[in-house]
Amino acid sequence: MSAAERSGALPATGLAGLQHWRHDLPAGLQVALLWTPFSLGVALASGAPAIAGLISAIVAGLLYPLLGGSYVTVSGPAAALAPVVLWGVLSLGHGDPAAGYPLVLVAIVLTGALQLLLATLRAGQYASMLPATVVEAMLAAIGVMIILRQLPLLIGAPSVPRKSVLDAVTHLPEQIMQAQLAVAVIGVASLALMFALRRRVTGLWRWLPPAITVAAVGVVAGAVLGLAPELRIRMPENFLAGFHPPDFSGFIHQPDLWLTLALVVITFTLIDGVESVASVKAVDKIDPWHRTSDPNKTLRAMGVCNLASGMLGGLTIIPNAVPSRANIDAGARTLWSNLYSGLFLLLFAVAGAAILARIPLASIAAVLIYIGWRLCEPALFARMLAIGRDRFIVFCGTVVAILATDLLLGMLIGIAIELALLMYLLMPSLRLVLTGRLDAAEALALLARNFGGLFRSPVIRHRTELRDGQTLHVLTLGSLVGFNLLPLERTLAAIPASEGVLLRFTESARIIDHTAAEFLQHAAEEASARNRPFAVEGLENFYRFSSHPLAARMQEARLAQQQAERDARAQQMGLLAARLSLAFEARVAATLNPHDFVYLRRGDHREECNRIEGDWRGARLRIFDYSHTSPPDYHVAHRHTLAVAEIAGVDLGHVAITPGHYLERYLVQLEERPQTAGLAAGYRLWAARGTDPAPLLDAAVQQALARHGPIYLEARGRAILAFRPPRGLEDEAGIEGLLTVLAAVIDSVRATSPAAAEPQRASATGAA
Repeated sequence: MSAAERSGALPATGLAGLQHWRHDLPAGLQVALLWTPFSLGVALASGAPAIAGLISAIVAGLLYPLLGGSYVTVSGPAAALAPVVLWGVLSLGHGDPAAGYPLVLVAIVLTGALQLLLATLRAGQYASMLPATVVEAMLAAIGVMIILRQLPLLIGAPSVPRKSVLDAVTHLPEQIMQAQLAVAVIGVASLALMFALRRRVTGLWRWLPPAITVAAVGVVAGAVLGLAPELRIRMPENFLAGFHPPDFSGFIHQPDLWLTLALVVITFTLIDGVESVASVKAVDKIDPWHRTSDPNKTLRAMGVCNLASGMLGGLTIIPNAVPSRANIDAGARTLWSNLYSGLFLLLFAVAGAAILARIPLASIAAVLIYIGWRLCEPALFARMLAIGRDRFIVFCGTVVAILATDLLLGMLIGIAIELALLMYLLMPSLRLVLTGRLDAAEALALLARNFGGLFRSPVIRHRTELRDGQTLHVLTLGSLVGFNLLPLERTLAAIPASEGVLLRFTESARIIDHTAAEFLQHAAEEASARNRPFAVEGLENFYRFSSHPLAARMQEARLAQQQAERDARAQQMGLLAARLSLAFEARVAATLNPHDFVYLRRGDHREECNRIEGDWRGARLRIFDYSHTSPPDYHVAHRHTLAVAEIAGVDLGHVAITPGHYLERYLVQLEERPQTAGLAAGYRLWAARGTDPAPLLDAAVQQALARHGPIYLEARGRAILAFRPPRGLEDEAGIEGLLTVLAAVIDSVRATSPAAAEPQRASATGAA
């Protein structure tokens, strides 16, 4: 790690970013190992030759770093687009994949050209206006499609590409009856291996992608069982023979296909744009340096990549969250890791074609089914229900609509469901009309006004005032939903980063939907990370549809004042707070990160509840139940009980003591201090340059870590964070263990810092 990186400076970008090759090169190799079976499978699921997946991954790797738009995002073919491409192949080829593939290449080239035009018009930002629930439902429906269409290949049954999901389901029992035992053994074993490797954490498994392991095992099993060539991947004799030009001539001479092609291009562009924006935003949240991608530059880059990929016979290209996560975990610093992965992929395609041709189709089907499962697993449905019944209705309705029709029409139906639900919530009660308190004309006028408000700028007024010597921008807001977020986003982007923001919801604000609630939380987190004053007023007058912090809410003061009964966990934490003589609050709130702890930077949907807070041993103590989500498990909440102590008058710098390899890839601003005397067994010490970690190496602290561990301990400035990574929510005994560690740290700091001891003496004097 360079000196600049140790000091916390952002890694250089552009040509200067090549200096980070020591980090980006091995990351590129790991991404290439992941991409190899992944891209082959995406191509086969798309109704294209397997080599088309490698071509698109190579094109994306070689071109994307030269075009920019993001920082550590990896682009290439995506499993989420495979059903879309297959639909295009079958639609243009009248059910014949061989005839449809050259024509779908024309659609990919035209999609790239349209993306370049949209990027010039700065239209990339509009993709974020789609309701978040509809986008997640689209991915879940795609997951179901992938599973249904790969099941026959998993068991060696004849697989005929079908445009309709219902048609595929109808023929599934017949295909299952034609399963081949040897192939089914390989396929089921490969699928089981994918799930088994899901939770690898140590040794070689931390570096070797599960997909390449499954492919390698499949090659060996196929050789042992003597699989026939038609049950393995087909590769061209040489890499150049895999290039396939678009059939522009066939398109020009078939006017009956023009309308279908236009529909395919529109669908590709819409799904590409939505998924690209969602992916880069997800990757930005796990970027260790919290850099922000440019959606329009990303759209332009994807346009160039799709043009090149389509001309060479490759698939559609988008930023992809799964390999991006692998890229970050492997230590990538810049987009140049894409270039290295492209070069490695080119090497694999040229020199390893014979090995790739021995991978069983069943093993590739297992990889794709696993990806499909991750997109639509039951935990995602449970999360939607937890956010609110309204989200569950929109989510399930969109999934069913997509499966019953197609992606484009299904998403439009999902948007219509979202609009209809919003209008129902905003509609005046029919009881008011029937009882004469509101006539029909007034009710219709109110309904029209509320509907227009869903698309009108929510910013009613924007003024500035001076508070505590700093400029504060006060934005008065009306109803805020996904459809009118963009004007607010632009207004906030135009405010200088050094000036504060106050969002004030007025009585005219009728509703805040889930997409808007998510936006408000992200805005608060971003402001906290930049030490920017940011506050939201008026939310206390809204009734939240569920206890989830991202639930939709409507303004209804009477219901908003009602408090739900505490659950068993809240009662337990309340009793502990009473015993410690500290304050307790059970409500769910977004978790900010004013001390910039590394652990609290990770993931998304960060929230806390059951907070215990107050003065303890001369320090400010806060104990709370914390949860967050983290891609690719973006719908699975990770929960821990955290304890944070703030000691006035000290600056501990930045130090972390971690059990084993925990958070190793995120401690980029720290350097490891190996062979540290006194460090408890099984722990590693990390510290910023110039920071003295001595207070955390005190014998009492290390004994407490050894006795109550494994515990993650991080000191940042005057604050100390402690929690146990393997544990979920702690019971009373577990919390006592965390407090024992914090008490030892506080005593150690006081012993070495007179400023830290002063509050304790003052407290003792006051008590006397």
